[in-house]
Amino acid sequence: MRGVLAPLGALAAATLRLWRLTGEQWELVGGPPESSRSSTDQAHPVVSRLAIEGVPGLYLEVRPEGAGVQAEDIGRRILPVLEALLEAQRNIGAVTDELASRYEEIDLLYSIGQLLGHRHAVEEVASVILREVSSVVGARRAGLRIYDEERRVLRIIALSGPPSTTIPPEVSIDEPDLLVARSFLTGRIEVGTLPGWVDGEAMVVPIIYSAVGGAPRPVGTLSLAERAGGGSFTREETKLVAAVATQIGAALENARLVARERDRERIARELELAHDLQVKLLPTPAVLRGAADVAVRTRPAEALGGDLYTFVRLGPGRVGVMIGDVSSHGFAAALIAAQVMAAFGIHVRPTTPPEEALELLRGSLSADLERTEMHLSLFYGVLDRAAGQLTYSNAGHPHVFRLPGKGGAERLVTTAPPLGLSPGGAFGARTIPWQFGRDLLALFTDGLVDQQDAAGHRFGEERIIGRLEAGRTLPPDELVRLIFDEVAAFGGAPGDDRTLLLLRM
Repeated sequence: MRGVLAPLGALAAATLRLWRLTGEQWELVGGPPESSRSSTDQAHPVVSRLAIEGVPGLYLEVRPEGAGVQAEDIGRRILPVLEALLEAQRNIGAVTDELASRYEEIDLLYSIGQLLGHRHAVEEVASVILREVSSVVGARRAGLRIYDEERRVLRIIALSGPPSTTIPPEVSIDEPDLLVARSFLTGRIEVGTLPGWVDGEAMVVPIIYSAVGGAPRPVGTLSLAERAGGGSFTREETKLVAAVATQIGAALENARLVARERDRERIARELELAHDLQVKLLPTPAVLRGAADVAVRTRPAEALGGDLYTFVRLGPGRVGVMIGDVSSHGFAAALIAAQVMAAFGIHVRPTTPPEEALELLRGSLSADLERTEMHLSLFYGVLDRAAGQLTYSNAGHPHVFRLPGKGGAERLVTTAPPLGLSPGGAFGARTIPWQFGRDLLALFTDGLVDQQDAAGHRFGEERIIGRLEAGRTLPPDELVRLIFDEVAAFGGAPGDDRTLLLLRM
């Protein structure tokens, strides 16, 4: 303030001094030096001392430097400026004092931010955080709990202070009478007792995460007790703990998001590996090269599917072919499909009749189908060139057709319900004549039939049969490609696994 008197005086053409009156003594606190005077001294006639509002005992002395200028007039112009400067100085001092008094708290928040900002898991630094918070607010005990959403409990991850063997490691949020659960559910700071941990008053602060644009969500609690010196925690201490809780909430949410992303990436890698394995379980047309002309394409609705097929050589002039469709899709259906393929390889021999093959498969799968509440349509047929016939057993698979060289497609009707819908009963078998070199065997699943366009119209079985009848003379691989292209052009997202197998022998 002393530094502004000379410039103000130069502007006002006056000498300015600040005096403080203590009792009957005047003390010069700013301006050019001058001996102190008693209050009884007579002031110079042109000198005026004006009281400064808001600062008791402080006066401004104005001594004009020119003749004919009244000191009171100069003082009235200078006083508002001087009072404003003094008020600003007082505010700066108050802020400085506040910052100085809160240095430990600011340093605490910074330290916690540093700890949580280096990708440490909250569990790894929780004990350090509790020690730091307890030290600054003067609490002998502190506890940090995080919310386990699956089990609906608040689980302790850190405690500080004297050891306690009676505090419960988990608290259910369905017990609102408990202080910790109530604070978590209400999102408010709660003060009360925590039996088994402390006898006196405790404070529980909810740890809240507020996503940008999202609703605040509780993710844990921070408890403090046994304040140094006794009594309740102050308003400033409560605000500090709430700020720390906010930092912890952000760190917990970040850790959850990182873990979820890691899980997503891990699952994606595992699904990719499982998809590759599933594809490798399915045979390629090369298996029947020289024995039959076969083409097949399968497209799961997800990474893994519940459609399956296989074809095998059963000896000179004999070929076995199978198609199946699990009642669902995705991972669980893919497991059932893989079990079918494995069981077929184990149980089915070249001499095994189709109905016996399905009976063997049912025996291997019945427990898993019952446990998963799934069922499975399955067709298995044997083409025998020497006998000029196809013998098959069809457990509820609707989309199996013989396309003769001329005429309409013939559906190969079912001989038994799907596996998993009927616990017992014979599968039955049928034998039909087969014109080798001319007839075409067409097997497909309902993912092609049920494909919907943007307006909700189904592609339909009739459309597929029409395309097969029109293109029956084409090579099987070309016909498969044409039908899949038409289904793709039809539009809509795949709602189920899609498979088409064509075989001419």
